[in-house]
Amino acid sequence: MNPPLRVVAIVGSASDPEQLFRSALGEEALNQALAKATGRQIELELISWLPSYETNRSIVIGKSDRSKPPLDQFLALTPSVKLHAFLQKFPVGRMINSLGPLDESRVFWRAVQRDDSAMSVLGSADVLVAVDLTAVRTAWKMRRRNSSSQAYFGLSSTLKILATKFAL
Repeated sequence: MNPPLRVVAIVGSASDPEQLFRSALGEEALNQALAKATGRQIELELISWLPSYETNRSIVIGKSDRSKPPLDQFLALTPSVKLHAFLQKFPVGRMINSLGPLDESRVFWRAVQRDDSAMSVLGSADVLVAVDLTAVRTAWKMRRRNSSSQAYFGLSSTLKILATKFAL
């Protein structure tokens, strides 16, 4: 029998993970959908800003001030936050923001890096699933560090790929 497949779902935005899962999967639980697609037992873990009640193992980033990197603490005190909010209103401004330190995916990645439990879970995963766009940077960085893991974006596309790649 094959060992369980270790899957880590990463939600980088401040969205409720439960709503993201329901919008992609309907009423089916994520671990059940993954198990059905692969035909294997799934060990599902979640890394996000908010807790999820659908998974037993969930690591909530940002629970303490320790998780806020010094750069983020400094930037919160400067006018750069107002400039970032202003630039978000325009397509060119959003592109400029994506290159700066206030980009949501960069902020999430810095917070994840400071959480030892999150880094160990990500490092030992077989499959990384970036549930939303903000989580893509974290999945990509961890995929580059651990070449034995696979990284995918989006729940529905991940289910299709896993059905063909990891099925018995």
